[in-house]
Amino acid sequence: MFKRVALVLITFTLLACSSEQPAAPAVPPTTHVNDPAKDIADQAMALAFAKEFDKAAPLFREAAEQGNRPAQYYLGLLYGRGDGVEQSYDEAFKWLYKAGMGGHPKAAYHLGEMHVKGEGVEVSHIKALAWFWVGTTLGDRYSETRLRAVAPRLTPDEMGKAKAMSSELMASIPHDMKVKRKSLH
Repeated sequence: MFKRVALVLITFTLLACSSEQPAAPAVPPTTHVNDPAKDIADQAMALAFAKEFDKAAPLFREAAEQGNRPAQYYLGLLYGRGDGVEQSYDEAFKWLYKAGMGGHPKAAYHLGEMHVKGEGVEVSHIKALAWFWVGTTLGDRYSETRLRAVAPRLTPDEMGKAKAMSSELMASIPHDMKVKRKSLH
């Protein structure tokens, strides 16, 4: 009897799951920041979301040049990956640095990665750790993970230099883009 009831419930569940429901339309992300050129950056985001990077890149550049931090971040990513623009780690670093100094948490993560890998900059675990500390403080989880991976590579003296560098960076950047994270405890 129990097996029959279980079989009926499983069958019903499978039938209910397989019923065709219209998919919710994909909503392109927005920048969520009231920086200059927000509308231009949001338009670029919609194009990038549609994988039209060649059309998104000029709009990201226009918004980034007006000081839009999310546009600076995404433009840096486009240059780093070569999406819609010719790949250039120098340009990627330039735009990610501007976004990072503007307080963009994910830009701080990518700057740390560039220092670990030597993409457009010299390899420096001290600078990488400093940027990962900044990203972690601003709420970026990837920065926190990489902080734990890179920290054991440094001597105590190097750790002190990285901490001092991160403190200087944190003192000079705005914190209005800090990611609000839910406590896991």
